[in-house]
Amino acid sequence: MTQATLLDHHVWTHPDTWNTALENTAARRTSGRRGTGFWGFLAVCCIGIVVLVLGIVYLMSRRKNR
Repeated sequence: MTQATLLDHHVWTHPDTWNTALENTAARRTSGRRGTGFWGFLAVCCIGIVVLVLGIVYLMSRRKNR
């Protein structure tokens, strides 16, 4: 009986059902983009840290050669 509304054609033809489904789909798509932005930001930070460490190592090795 809990699945009876899934079979009722009146539920599926009601505009509110479709509006809610479209809003949920749009919300899922925007939250996915936010996740991508976070991982992109994290990747840039990691690359920056690696470049910083390599730069420090390079400067220290130049200083020892003098």
